[in-house]
Amino acid sequence: MSLPIPIYFILFILLNVAGKSDSASSKGFSLRLLPLFSPESPMYPGNLSQLERIDKLVEMSKLRAKHLASMSVSNASVGPEKIHLDVYLSRSLYCVEIFLGTPKKSQFLIMDTGSHLIWTQCLPCINCFKQSTPIFDPKSSSTYQKIPCYHPLCTQPFRCVNGQCVYESTYADGTTSSGVLSSETFTFPDKSSFTELPIRVFGCANDNRGAHFSSISKVSGVLGLDTGKLSLLGQLGEADRRRFTYCFVPSNPSMEATSILRFGEDARMQGTNFKTTPFVRQKISTHFYLNLEDISVGGRRMGFTEETFSLRRDGSGGCIIDTGSATTHLAREPYNTVTQYFDEYFTGHGLHRVENIPVLEYCYQYVPNFVAYPSMTFHFQGADLEVKPKNVLISDGTSYFCVSLLPSEGVTVIGALQQQNTRFLYELDTNSLKFAPENCANDRL
Repeated sequence: MSLPIPIYFILFILLNVAGKSDSASSKGFSLRLLPLFSPESPMYPGNLSQLERIDKLVEMSKLRAKHLASMSVSNASVGPEKIHLDVYLSRSLYCVEIFLGTPKKSQFLIMDTGSHLIWTQCLPCINCFKQSTPIFDPKSSSTYQKIPCYHPLCTQPFRCVNGQCVYESTYADGTTSSGVLSSETFTFPDKSSFTELPIRVFGCANDNRGAHFSSISKVSGVLGLDTGKLSLLGQLGEADRRRFTYCFVPSNPSMEATSILRFGEDARMQGTNFKTTPFVRQKISTHFYLNLEDISVGGRRMGFTEETFSLRRDGSGGCIIDTGSATTHLAREPYNTVTQYFDEYFTGHGLHRVENIPVLEYCYQYVPNFVAYPSMTFHFQGADLEVKPKNVLISDGTSYFCVSLLPSEGVTVIGALQQQNTRFLYELDTNSLKFAPENCANDRL
């Protein structure tokens, strides 16, 4: 296998908008996914060089891992019922276009499996970050309602202020987001039609402060997709609807295929050749934790102990599968072990280490006729996920390639690059993750 040069692998959700409304009784819907670096993206960073793209993706992943770690420990400043908003909106991997209210208005939200409450900027603004598209005006919608203070959901950590039930999120860097808990009709474009869902709780945010709300784009907030009861999954209704699946298409400039995100009855595994591993639940965080037992590189097991990736009682450690991280982060000790073995492997094959690459630590001279790239396997409880070499390594396209792993202080995060060409099915009713290798380019609406 030769090392693929392009890394245009990062995706964001952009849904089809044609068609007419279906009833809210629909139990499944599917959405298209397109590349982040496409000019169609609401967060399009401009025409970047390959090196600039690598640098941006690594920066995004570092910020993401830091955010996930800070939200997992017992002294985190944001409780499990508050918004787990990644405040670096301009550095997020995915966004989704939804339609809000009646009549429906287009809004772009960050799709995030590491976030809880659905959230969007609303008028009137006390403080709003700059948004290039119109901010949602609740007064213009006939289906908008505020959650009253006497509602059963208006309890800690939410509170009643001036007769309104509000949420407030505070982060370690001083960034804050707050607003009014509300209910509204959300409309999701689906194939040639629309699926309407009554969302009983979302955050109508009108006070967002902090240096990291400085990017100007169409993005207005967050679509939470974690395990919490107020995420989109938690509000889909019947247990059999609380699931979703995706299959990330690897980047290939010669291909026009897009990835598909499927919910409810549309979210299925084909055949029986799939593996299943349980989610690990903890009280502090609603992220998707997995029990990672060991790692192999090129067929050689590293032999990590049971405690290496375990989730601790205070919420530290553990392994999260995440769509918001570009690449995988390993806790410091296993990171050192894995990357040192990669180093021994490549130098043993005569490849020279490249020392002056600022974004990734273990980089090597690119040799066109070298094909002996190793795979990497994550050994989860009852299920092994093999990551092909093309999803372990990234390159500038001309002179070097790098091991696409980053160190983390505690938590391990399985990123989007390492999930390509594998179908993942998240099921809340069975508390499990199913996955199987697949040519994701064949997935169609």
